[in-house]
Amino acid sequence: MAILSKIREKINLFCSIFIFYIEGHLIFRLISMHPFTILNVVCASGRNQKNPIRDLYTVHSPNGAINMEWMENQEICYEDEPIRLSPEQVRRLPPKEYKKMRELAFGSPFSHTNDAQIFYLQARYMESFEDDCPYDREVLHYYPTYQSLSTPELRGYFTWRTRLRRGHLEKTSLTYAYLYLYELLHQIGSRTKEEGLSALLWFYEHYGALDPHIRRHFRQWIADYAIYYDLPVESIRDFIDTGFDEALISLSHCDIIDDDALFPAILQLSSYHLERSRGYRQFPEDLKRIICASYRRLNSHYAARYERPYVQKLYCNPTPRRRYFPFYSAVFYDHRRFEHYEYRISPFRCYICDQNRWSIECDYTSRQQSKELGAFVRAADRLWREANDLRPPMKPGEETKTMVRFLSEAIIEQRKPAVVRVEFDLSRLPGIRRSSEAVGQALMTEEERYTEEVAPVMPKEKHTAASAIPTAEPEARAIPSAIQTEEPETPACPLSGDELRFLQLLLYGGNLESFLTETHRMASLLAESVNEQLYDEFADTVIEFDGNTPILVEDYREDLKGMIPK
Repeated sequence: MAILSKIREKINLFCSIFIFYIEGHLIFRLISMHPFTILNVVCASGRNQKNPIRDLYTVHSPNGAINMEWMENQEICYEDEPIRLSPEQVRRLPPKEYKKMRELAFGSPFSHTNDAQIFYLQARYMESFEDDCPYDREVLHYYPTYQSLSTPELRGYFTWRTRLRRGHLEKTSLTYAYLYLYELLHQIGSRTKEEGLSALLWFYEHYGALDPHIRRHFRQWIADYAIYYDLPVESIRDFIDTGFDEALISLSHCDIIDDDALFPAILQLSSYHLERSRGYRQFPEDLKRIICASYRRLNSHYAARYERPYVQKLYCNPTPRRRYFPFYSAVFYDHRRFEHYEYRISPFRCYICDQNRWSIECDYTSRQQSKELGAFVRAADRLWREANDLRPPMKPGEETKTMVRFLSEAIIEQRKPAVVRVEFDLSRLPGIRRSSEAVGQALMTEEERYTEEVAPVMPKEKHTAASAIPTAEPEARAIPSAIQTEEPETPACPLSGDELRFLQLLLYGGNLESFLTETHRMASLLAESVNEQLYDEFADTVIEFDGNTPILVEDYREDLKGMIPK
């Protein structure tokens, strides 16, 4: 029994030592488990939590032995402590403005609004913010906003924007460039609308040279900026298409402008290309005066008969308003909230906003060239050729009788010779004779005077009023250049052989494929040869290609028929 008692004591001592070793090892491992995380052993008794460092010292009893009973009665729990950062890490922490900016999108009255409105609110908050934390990685976001970028990406953007505002322009990610453009469209960083427009144009010119991709929507955005912020049309004339409206204005005011302003407007809106005509190349000024004079008469005719100018018949038919979305290809929030607003580009085009709903109102249905005006210009070309016997003649088109009447009257007036009126004042002839004799006497030398004195006196010839008046043949008076010019002969066709047959097939129809197969010729080479030989006659190509199919230029079809026999 004594032996068993000793064995039991030794076993208990061994177990106590083993348990102490295990618990001490565990406490040491928990304290030093991770170099960046310190886990404290919190020894809590009852409801009050005690100081873990103090409790570690009270684990031992006063005599130095381990108080196992105390340790068994403790509840051990673990909690995190913040990492102690280095000064460099502290410097790179994001400023508090980023957190406040994020709060505008989450947990605020604006959390249920759209992305464009959240972007506008955040951009206003960060308008003057600066940062110095570059981000060197590539950033790619479509229609980027502050919310779509991570905090490091945002810090990189504001660092780039800070340098840009200080005058350091450098190429960056396309996402950052578009984000900056979205700010400019909302006038972020601009005190006035004029300053915002200047910033947009500067960025378009300078940064567009580094990255042309930003110019894709720029012209439309500049026009929308002027419309939205009510800027003068003249300030954006290079970015907005006003040529069509200006041509309509010229036609509507044809009675108060000269031919130099009216004639280009007619050619711009006409579907007939007068500049390709041989008659216009020979007599440009004559045709210009005829067309302008005839158009003014046509306009007065419609104003008197239909109580509206001729241009309204050509284009101006009021159409319902159609929707308009400013900055539709950008992230934009309509923050001005118009009740009623109008921006007029011209008398024919106006942008309107009613109750925050944008629309455009146009007085013309189409911006294409007018076929009716083209028929008018073509009729002028045809009638002028007939009046001057220019070859080849043109066949009548779709012109109306009213057009032909006014054009014929203008051509007759243009060809009418100018009446030259010469008046002679016979009462002034004696005075002129005496003055000439006095001048002659003053210019004579002594020898000439002596010769005149000794010379026999010849009977003077009687001058009548009729003999004093110089005769002028009426045929030599002013004649228009068109009448003095010799009648041009019908131009001879310079083509022969395969080129002539090839052009005949195009003019009058036929089996072109079999012809090319029989002659072993290529259509492209034949067309090139025909264009080259007829260039002196037309100063232009007469055959074009639609894919692999040769076609004639319609403006020259009638001229070619007068030159090429069937």
